[in-house]
Amino acid sequence: MALRRWSGLVVAAVVLLGACGSGGDGAATDTAEPSSADTSAVVETTPAGSEPTAEQAPGSLNAIGPTPAEIDPDGMKHSGIAASGEFTTNTVDIAPATQQPDVRNYVVHVETSTGLDANEVAGYVQQVLDSPRGWVGYRGVAFHLVADASAADFALNLGSPPTVDIGCGALDTGGTWSCRVGNQVFLNVDRWWFATPTWNGYLLDDYRAYMINHEVGHYLGFGHVTCPAAGSASPVMQQQSITLNGCEPNPWPDVTGEKNG
Repeated sequence: MALRRWSGLVVAAVVLLGACGSGGDGAATDTAEPSSADTSAVVETTPAGSEPTAEQAPGSLNAIGPTPAEIDPDGMKHSGIAASGEFTTNTVDIAPATQQPDVRNYVVHVETSTGLDANEVAGYVQQVLDSPRGWVGYRGVAFHLVADASAADFALNLGSPPTVDIGCGALDTGGTWSCRVGNQVFLNVDRWWFATPTWNGYLLDDYRAYMINHEVGHYLGFGHVTCPAAGSASPVMQQQSITLNGCEPNPWPDVTGEKNG
């Protein structure tokens, strides 16, 4: 896989170029289906400093994540990993499973300090974006994972909290959240590994799907919404990482009819 270095200036330039976008999750990250990864991993409370299990191997897609270095007063877990500033890009190319008139090409960049494999992450993302429960079919949209970054319409970047904060810029993600800025999606790896307290007891795979679908929803032009009725499935575009407002966690826009809007 190709290795490239992003300095703070380069990431800042990406933010400036994409600043005309509608803003990302800013004050809220928000997001799985998929993959050959074990879908039984459940989001749960893990004391800081506890010993990691085999299922928590940081390089594995089915990992809950490394041992949290910190759990803040809100119950949010933080890995404490440093920013390397270097990213690997997927080399696999996966065409959409269904034919649609508006095909959006994208690439996946993964920061090396996360220890995650860009091709594994990219394959997982494609399964989420290809799911009939996701955004595919919204106004004729489909998603094509391409290996040539120059051919991409947008990029999904999975990185350390410090790097995501730089990429998200004025959205003030505070080392915790994810965002979308223009044609750049920035996902905070701590949320990828640990999810949020609002999702405790639910599948980690589903939270990851929520992260992806929420930020790609911003890329498609959707803004934030709130819970329509207590006990109903939460809209994907609600900031579920912060609060559910009485709704139940939900990673899929098709479930709530959002993709038909």
